[in-house]
Amino acid sequence: MQVTILGTGAFGLALGNLLHDKSKADIIFWTAFEDEYLEITTNNTYDKVLTDIKLANDLKVTMDLKKALKDSNLIIIAIPCNYVREILIKIEAYLTDDSKVVLVSKGLEKQTDLLMTEIYKELNLKGSVSYLAGPTFAKELIINSKSGLTLATKDKQTENIMLDLFKDTNVELEVINDYIGLELYGIIKNILAIFMGSINSKYQKDSTNAYYLTKIYKFANDLVVELGGDKKTATCYGALGDILLTCNSKNSRNYTYGTLLYTNKEEAKSYLNHVTVEGNIAITSLKKRLSQNTKTLLFIEKLEQYFNGKATLDEVISLF
Repeated sequence: MQVTILGTGAFGLALGNLLHDKSKADIIFWTAFEDEYLEITTNNTYDKVLTDIKLANDLKVTMDLKKALKDSNLIIIAIPCNYVREILIKIEAYLTDDSKVVLVSKGLEKQTDLLMTEIYKELNLKGSVSYLAGPTFAKELIINSKSGLTLATKDKQTENIMLDLFKDTNVELEVINDYIGLELYGIIKNILAIFMGSINSKYQKDSTNAYYLTKIYKFANDLVVELGGDKKTATCYGALGDILLTCNSKNSRNYTYGTLLYTNKEEAKSYLNHVTVEGNIAITSLKKRLSQNTKTLLFIEKLEQYFNGKATLDEVISLF
């Protein structure tokens, strides 16, 4: 079994390193960046995304896309969402009807506001596409901490391959068939984590935190259904679990940004210049997918204004 992981960001590296250590699969990484390739292959580290983490000393890494995809049984794409279309076009020539592709990139494409699996379908690519998400930080995934991930797939072979890959890890993999819902939760939870970070900075009370966290969860569920997701997806790891993690942890970039946005706007601006805050990027695209003249759209618009310094937190809360 050969598994190709396209991208050497935090999640891709953590996932691949874990499977390298705990599965029988032959894992090979591809990166387009020479500095990443050299650091991983020379030092067994990539401190930019996994600080103080030592990678396996025999990881296979290449900058040759053809080599990475040759004889691959499963392709995992773990690159920033706005580059997914580009990489899908590059690998199109290597895809067959039997190809298995799993996307883990979170977000909406900036130019089109499409979900990742929607890009795959729009390009009419061969093979089957699936989507993987769930509540786990890369630094915890790489050391095999107990956690859960959700796989959205309609391909039985992909399901079997993925279950086999994770069977000897501490990651419990659940399988659903709601691509849209799972992807939407991954986007919405980042946006709401910023909101929740600001709320907790304002009130600093556990009871109030629980109150708003519950409201956020209910809002996310309603929003996912409004946008075409399945209401049954609400309790899976990639939905409830991801909201609990991202909207309630100082290790979340989005949550951290939310706290700064309320307490120190200059520091928040500096943070944005050094750290990718997915929710701040995704909210504009999410807004475009919403129906006009709805309470949902009014709230998202006001929340976007708060992110941009054009509304107060109290004005956002009044609509929630």
